[in-house]
Amino acid sequence: MERKDWEWYDKLDIIFGTRENISPSFLANKSTDIINEEIETKKVNNKKQKNRNNVEVMTEAITEMNQTREKIWEQKMMLEKEKLDKSHELEKERLKIEQERLAYERERERERMKMEFDLKVKELELKYQRKD
Repeated sequence: MERKDWEWYDKLDIIFGTRENISPSFLANKSTDIINEEIETKKVNNKKQKNRNNVEVMTEAITEMNQTREKIWEQKMMLEKEKLDKSHELEKERLKIEQERLAYERERERERMKMEFDLKVKELELKYQRKD
């Protein structure tokens, strides 16, 4: 009895491996010796293939983990950048408001000083008018 290859065999072998329930270690029939030899040969080949497939699977898993880690790192960096940008915008707004407040206070101080000056001038005018 020859082995028949199937396009999905390797993929299913990766998923199911060569477990006892998938590849029994013996078959009972009239020609058990021949089948056992074939099974031994298949087991050796399957173990080599399984080991190779395990390495490939582990390599793929590590690669996917690294890609996922990179994506997470990029998202974290993007969130940090957004956080810094928002913080920067808030600080700019705070400074703008502070400048406007200082400009307002300076203008108020100028107005107060002008009013005091005008008041002094009027007092002096009144004082000189009385003398006249």
